[in-house]
Amino acid sequence: MKYILQMPSYTYGQKAAKLLRSAGHQCELKRREGDCGYDLHIYGSSEALGLLDKNGIPYSLKGKEGAS
Repeated sequence: MKYILQMPSYTYGQKAAKLLRSAGHQCELKRREGDCGYDLHIYGSSEALGLLDKNGIPYSLKGKEGAS
């Protein structure tokens, strides 16, 4: 499963990526094409979203791809 999250800022994107990587989740911060802002691509389970929620990191779920 791949989750794509819209991050409110580059700083929150970096903070989220660092937290997820330290917990063993594979992710990648990418600049949005044709738009301002950054998206965080998370490869794996939805547990990563709970980790962001638990640590108070804001995001908007842009989409998900694949089967869990």
